[in-house]
Amino acid sequence: MKKWSVLFWAIFAMCIACSGEEGTNTDDLISDGDADSDTDSDGDSDSDADGDSDSDSDADTDGDADSDSDSDADSDSDSDADTDTDSDTDTDTDSDTDTDTDTDSDTDTDTDADSDTDSDSDADSDTDTDADSDTDSDTDSDTDADSDSDSDADSDSDSDELLAFPGAEGFGRYASGGRGGTVYHVTNLNDSGTGSLRDAVSAPNRIVVFDVGGIINIFSRIVVHSNIYIAGQTAPGGGITVYGNGVAFNSDSGDGNTIVRYIRVRMGAGGDSGKDAVSISLGQNYMFDHVSISWGRDGTLDVNGTPIDNLSFQECIISQGVNVDNHSTGGLMQPSGVDGRWSMIRSLYIDNKTRNPKARGRHEFINSVLYNWAEHGYIMGDTTNGTSECNLIGNYFIYGPSSNSDTHITGTTEYFHVYPEDNWVDSNKNGTLDGSLLTNYKTATVMTSPFDYPGMNQQMSAQDALAHVIDNVGASIVRDAVDELLIGQLMSYGTEGQIVTTEADNGISGNVGTVANGTPPIDSDQDGMPDDWETARGLNPSVADDSGDDDDDGYTNIEEYLSCLVGDGGVACP
Repeated sequence: MKKWSVLFWAIFAMCIACSGEEGTNTDDLISDGDADSDTDSDGDSDSDADGDSDSDSDADTDGDADSDSDSDADSDSDSDADTDTDSDTDTDTDSDTDTDTDTDSDTDTDTDADSDTDSDSDADSDTDTDADSDTDSDTDSDTDADSDSDSDADSDSDSDELLAFPGAEGFGRYASGGRGGTVYHVTNLNDSGTGSLRDAVSAPNRIVVFDVGGIINIFSRIVVHSNIYIAGQTAPGGGITVYGNGVAFNSDSGDGNTIVRYIRVRMGAGGDSGKDAVSISLGQNYMFDHVSISWGRDGTLDVNGTPIDNLSFQECIISQGVNVDNHSTGGLMQPSGVDGRWSMIRSLYIDNKTRNPKARGRHEFINSVLYNWAEHGYIMGDTTNGTSECNLIGNYFIYGPSSNSDTHITGTTEYFHVYPEDNWVDSNKNGTLDGSLLTNYKTATVMTSPFDYPGMNQQMSAQDALAHVIDNVGASIVRDAVDELLIGQLMSYGTEGQIVTTEADNGISGNVGTVANGTPPIDSDQDGMPDDWETARGLNPSVADDSGDDDDDGYTNIEEYLSCLVGDGGVACP
């Protein structure tokens, strides 16, 4: 019995030992090499949920960052921070060789329509469906400013669209300015504060009228916001001169859509170094009509930035870039590089050492005059970066005392495609207009038919255009001493003119002369339309009805008044 007892206990002890070995067999630690933390072959620690340190990092640090901080400035309020709430929680219960191709739809190879590099320079309509294959909420319906559904903003083909005013021409002819907005009265010549020009343009959707004429001395640049109509033709006396610094149309200007008429912007050597008298760096649909611009320190009129499109400058003077920094220029005209569209019509470049202008992009330069440049007149592209396409029609290039020989057209390359017609050059500086037809466009590519651009309603010969410029260009309701000097130089046909170091070189009192204040007409209801005009029109001078349209032609009542002041469409004020 004792023998069997000993044997029993020996067998029992062996069983206990076997049982303990089995209990320590942690069978599922998973020793299969990926331990599912996951340090699998792609190194993916896969805390995923999608922190995804995998190749698309889904932050998204891929090309579009999906914030979207991509080049289209698309701030994209979409929820695609890409935290990827998709199925890939990656606790990796799968057998998971985990090469992390991420079977969630977000492979982020960015198959979205615009590949999110947004090379489309048109202010970002971004209706892109952002295929992104991301199933996240990033549909990118983007309400950003621009409703342009990539129709390239080409409103030009829409013949039913209302002109900025009767007689508006060129690519910017459909700007609507402050149509239907608030009327703001400029009541003083102060640099800032209530009733000042600066305050008037500090908010969008305004029609700016002037109850005073004279000189507005400014000490810092004025920034013009969007949907503005600056109606300089309403100023009594000698009109309005802005002197001392420049005027900017930039990111604060939003989409642009601005009309500027009958004012003078004269920056001067005291303005900000490296800045322009008038600069446009963003926006579309700009109409400048009868504007006198002078004395820029960098450019006098610079259009340079992206996206910019659809601009017109008609009956303007771009003059006397000051040479205080050895940079007297008319300026750059390169909206959106070579993609923007602009028109220069019946205008005058005078007394600028160079860049009259430096022209790039899709543009028309028609019935205009260049006088007394020094080193470079009209610069045709001067670059191999993209193709420029220009209609150059009915212009007169007249050498002045400062002009170097054979410089009326420079900087030509084969990438500048020009359709030339009826351009003339007078290079002898003999005081008589006796030029000849321009036939040599150097290395530019000469086209045999014009580009399909808006053009003009009544195109003139170069000779008739010169006469028109002399009589009408600039803020010409009342010309100031500066414009009178410039027109006198032009009419000397080669014997007068200079490149100025500062505006003081002109010898004009106070540099800008005297500009009379004048007396405004009575406007009882402050709707921008004088009582006499409203009465003659059959309107009530005691009721503010500036936004009405009494003749149902699309133009508001105040626009009718603004147009009759300068005879737009041949209609004078009653």
